[in-house]
Amino acid sequence: MNIRYKYRYVTGLLKRYGFRGLVLKTIERMQSPMLAYSNKYMQYMPTEEELKKQRESLPKYAPLVSIVIPTYETPENYLRELIDSLLVQSYPNWELCLADGSKTDGVSRVAEKYQKADKRIRYQKLEKNGGISENTNGGFAMVKGEFVALMDHDDLLTPNALYEMVNALNTQYTVDERTMAMIYSDEDKINGDGTVHSRPHFKPGYNPQFLYHNNYFCHFLLFSAKLLEQTKGLKKEYDGAQDYDFVLRCVEAGAIVRHVPKILYHWRIHEGSTAGNSADKAYAFDNGCRAIEAHLNRIGESAKARVTTNLGVYQVTYDLKGIYRIVIAAEKEEHLHQIQSWYGTSYHKDDYIFELTYSKVKQLDNHVMESAEGDYIFYLTKDIILKDKNILETMLRYLQHEKTAVVGSKILDTRKQVASCGYIYRQDGEILPAFKGLRAEFKGYFLHAVIPQNVSVVDFSCVMLKKLAWEKTAGFSEEFVELYKAADYCFQVDNAGFEVVVTPESTVVSRKKQSKTDSPEEFYHRWKEKLKQPDGCYNPNLTLEYKDSYRMKE
Repeated sequence: MNIRYKYRYVTGLLKRYGFRGLVLKTIERMQSPMLAYSNKYMQYMPTEEELKKQRESLPKYAPLVSIVIPTYETPENYLRELIDSLLVQSYPNWELCLADGSKTDGVSRVAEKYQKADKRIRYQKLEKNGGISENTNGGFAMVKGEFVALMDHDDLLTPNALYEMVNALNTQYTVDERTMAMIYSDEDKINGDGTVHSRPHFKPGYNPQFLYHNNYFCHFLLFSAKLLEQTKGLKKEYDGAQDYDFVLRCVEAGAIVRHVPKILYHWRIHEGSTAGNSADKAYAFDNGCRAIEAHLNRIGESAKARVTTNLGVYQVTYDLKGIYRIVIAAEKEEHLHQIQSWYGTSYHKDDYIFELTYSKVKQLDNHVMESAEGDYIFYLTKDIILKDKNILETMLRYLQHEKTAVVGSKILDTRKQVASCGYIYRQDGEILPAFKGLRAEFKGYFLHAVIPQNVSVVDFSCVMLKKLAWEKTAGFSEEFVELYKAADYCFQVDNAGFEVVVTPESTVVSRKKQSKTDSPEEFYHRWKEKLKQPDGCYNPNLTLEYKDSYRMKE
C-alpha cells in the first residue's frame, strides 16, 4: 500500500476513534492471540490427502452450484487467481457466472481464454455498469444451479470450499429443508499478493441478535435457488450493504441457516477493497442501518439503527411501547432504594410506562417467580455495583421480544476486567466465562465483548427474566446453586424455544470473587444429551480453556 493510502487510513482511524481509542485499539490488536494465525494458517487448510479423498468420493447429493461474481475492471492477476482457485476445487459440479460491467475488455479477454478450456466457466457482458447490486443480479440471471454462491471479484476460495458446503447440505439438512438452505463459513484475509494470511474470523453458529448488529455471515455464502427466487435478488437502494439486506430478507423468507466452521474463503485486502478501505464507503454503512430497520419493521419490531465507530457494526435501539409490569427483586435494600429513586413505582416516558414493585429477597428462586406480580423480574445480587440509570430500558428492549426469555449484563470485576460476557459450555459440562480477564476498555474478538448477542448462559448476578417463559419450564432446580443453577435454567428455556441474550450495553461491576460452583459432572448427568452438541454460540476452532476463550486451539 502506498504512503498516501496509509496516511488516509491512519487519519481516518484517528477521526473515528480519537487518539485514546486508537491507542487502545492498537494495543488490543497487538496483544491479539490471532496474530499467530499468519504462521499457522496451514493447519486450517485441507491436506492433499484430504482433497484426494474428497475428489474420489462425491457426496450422495451433488447438486450444481452456481458461483456468481460481478466484475468491474478486475485486475487480470486477481481474476486469474480467482478462477484458478475454482479449477482446483475438490467438488466438480459447479459453474462460474461472470457478470461483467467493465468499460474495457480486460475481463472478457481473460474469461474467454478460460472458457475455451473449461465449459463450466460462463461469461456475460452487461449492457452497462449498474453498480454492485444490478451487476450481481445480472449474474443471478445466468444461474442454472440448484444452489448459488457469492464471491467478490478479487478474492479466493480454499480448494475444499464447495465440497464442504455440499457436504453440509448432505449432513445438516433433510431433503425437504434443502430448498430453504443458507450456509456460511469461516474466513480469513490475505494481502494483495496473497502471501500473508491474517485475521481469521471463526464465527458462531446462527445467532440472530448478533446478526442484527453486523453481517457476520459475510463470506463464504451459499443459498438455494428457491430462496433467491423468493427474495428476487439484490436491491440497488442498499448498495454497499446489499448483501446484508439480502441475508436479512432470506431469514424473513424462512431460510434454514447453517454454519460450516472452517476457513473456506480468503478476503483480499488492498486499496480498492472493502476489507482494506471501508472508511471510504460511508454510504454503505448508512444503507446497513436502513437494511436493519427495514427488516425489523417487516417482522413487527420497531427500532432505530445507527453507525458506530466500528464500521460494519451497528447499534440497534428497539422501541419500547405500552405498559411493562416489572418486579425489582434484590438481595440488598440499598439497591431497592437506588432503583426506586430512579424510577419510582410508576415511570412514564415517551411511548412507554413502567409499573414497578419492589421486593427484598434472599435469592432468586421459584417462590420469587411464583409470587411476582409482574411480567418481568429484574434481579440483583448483593455484590453488584449499579450505576446505569437506564438499565431497565436497556434490558427490556431485548427481553420484550417474543422469543427472548433471559437477558443478562456484562459483568466486570473491581479490577476493571471482564468477569463474564455470557458463558460458553464445554461438552463435559464445564461452564466457562467468555472473555474473563479482558480489559474493560477492550472490545474482544470481532467485537463479541461489546455486541449484544445470543449466548447459551448468562450470569444471574444482574439479570432480567420473562415470567411467561419461566412458566413454560420446570423452574429453578434445587440441585444447583449460582452458576450451574443459571445454566440449568438457561438450558431449560432454550429447550422451550426461547433465547438467552447478553447485552454489553448493560455493564455492571461485581465485588464478588469468581469461583467455581457445583460440579460439572452433575450438570453433565442432567444435560448429557444436549451437551453432545458443541456450543452453537461459539466456534469449535476456538479453545475452551478456563479464562482463555476466543483463542485458537493449540
